[in-house]
Amino acid sequence: MRDGLQVYCRGCASAYHQARQVAKERAGHLKRHYGLTVAQRDAMIKDQFGICPICLEAGPKHVDHDHDTGKVRGVLCFNCNSALGKLRDDPDAMRRAIAYLEGNVWKPILEAPGVYQLPS
Repeated sequence: MRDGLQVYCRGCASAYHQARQVAKERAGHLKRHYGLTVAQRDAMIKDQFGICPICLEAGPKHVDHDHDTGKVRGVLCFNCNSALGKLRDDPDAMRRAIAYLEGNVWKPILEAPGVYQLPS
């Protein structure tokens, strides 16, 4: 029999239920997209000592996968995962980005008007 009394105020109860729904949606996303459970993802993070393997910052949360094979590679922070995606997971593009950051900027050679030879 309900007496009308609640353990939480309406705002706290709403926040609690919303947080549960978000957690349920995240778990479903992991399962649908990567075939992982939350526990498996958490185990991967633990195996990485709780840090992003690229930038070595704490708190990786984003599952990284190979877009061609779908194979999960690890769990990264948002910035590193986004950077890999923006470079289209292309190792050559990443090498050029590294060379650029190290100051080894390549310059195309003008062969004819509008025709450039790229250094190899």
